[in-house]
Amino acid sequence: MTNQTSFSQDASALDQQFRMTHTFHLSLGASQPAAGQLESTLQSSNARVDKWLILRRGGFYEHSITVGGIGEASARALRKALASLNSEIKVHVEHMLHFDSAAA
Repeated sequence: MTNQTSFSQDASALDQQFRMTHTFHLSLGASQPAAGQLESTLQSSNARVDKWLILRRGGFYEHSITVGGIGEASARALRKALASLNSEIKVHVEHMLHFDSAAA
């Protein structure tokens, strides 16, 4: 039991020193959901959009959306919600851990 308590104390200390963000990479055609539908889905997930980059490549748009304020499970649920907007949307998510120097 001592090990589990020690681990949870260490984990909470790590939570205070690090923050997690998630970057969603979406590839969709010009006739697929617009940025407004994506934004609506993001808002319903309570995710904080830190950065949103849209590139046009031929007839496709590539969105790179970095969000914070949600955990891994919420990020997986958000990925599913984004992918469900259209069966042709391709979504990949990166989970990133950042060291917060202000908390150290």
